[in-house]
Amino acid sequence: MISRLDVWPPLPPAVYARKPVAALPFPLAEPGCALFDRGRHALWHGLRELGLGSGDEVLVPAYHHGSEIEVLVRTGLTCRFYEADERLAPDEGELHDLCGPQTRALYLVHYLAFPQDADRWRRWCDERGLLLVEDAAQAWLASSGGRPAGSFGDLAIYCLYKTFGLPDGGALLLRAPQPRRNGSQPAGLGRLARRHAAWLLERSPPLAELAARLERPAPYSPAEDFALGDPDAPPSAATSFLLPRVADERAAVRRRSNFRLLQEELADLLPRPFAELPDGASPFAFPVETGDKEALLARLMDRGVRALDFWSTAHPALPAEGFPRAAARRARRA
Repeated sequence: MISRLDVWPPLPPAVYARKPVAALPFPLAEPGCALFDRGRHALWHGLRELGLGSGDEVLVPAYHHGSEIEVLVRTGLTCRFYEADERLAPDEGELHDLCGPQTRALYLVHYLAFPQDADRWRRWCDERGLLLVEDAAQAWLASSGGRPAGSFGDLAIYCLYKTFGLPDGGALLLRAPQPRRNGSQPAGLGRLARRHAAWLLERSPPLAELAARLERPAPYSPAEDFALGDPDAPPSAATSFLLPRVADERAAVRRRSNFRLLQEELADLLPRPFAELPDGASPFAFPVETGDKEALLARLMDRGVRALDFWSTAHPALPAEGFPRAAARRARRA
């Protein structure tokens, strides 16, 4: 019996006996790819490599995590927020109204690894002389139009640990290859132990019950959640060792299969942007929409499901009163 489920992928102890794969999935073998501790660090370096900074504007979705906005702000960029349509895609009319002489880039998010029509937005940016930034933080292994998510942008970022049970790992992909960075790597043993513990707690009801009694979750802090940290931090040695042992492109197929199983039972709870599962998706999680998110999260926790309060707080740079649809998404989706 599975005793506890978590949105973050666990790590089985048997992983150390696996043979490394001969080739890592896209984009890890690309000449323009570099690895960092977190996806936000990859974004920080990518923006600087593209020459974006003070005085430049970026078109950014109002529905966002917050860490990416913190990076943009810290880089000196001005965020021009767009609301997006009901499917979370940018609206051309809205973008047209936001564009000005200082606009340099469009920021496109592949939400929950449901791919956007990146080819369309690549053409849209090219027609206007804009850069395309693809946020594939949740979308490693997803594809759009038969091409990997992130392969359309001038800059793309990925969070590797959101797809496999790695302790850390953020990837940066640039269209124009940049020199790879080398540096000393932390061991990453603390985060590694938590991934192994998650695997064990899924399979041991007594241990899961004990852990639930001992845990004292800290109150959510947006400042901590959005913080940039050290942008030069490399991935841990544990991640470098594990990547070729866990990275499996077939995981996207399994994720779609698992999503369909839940979809059959919970279709009435799915938000519209995720009601249809495209062939190229690699679902990061199963989203639900509810009128009482706090109560739903509490019920799930009582049943051993550690659900994610998904993007409930916007970055302070967003004038929230001007984006009611984004506010409604934050209030109703988990």
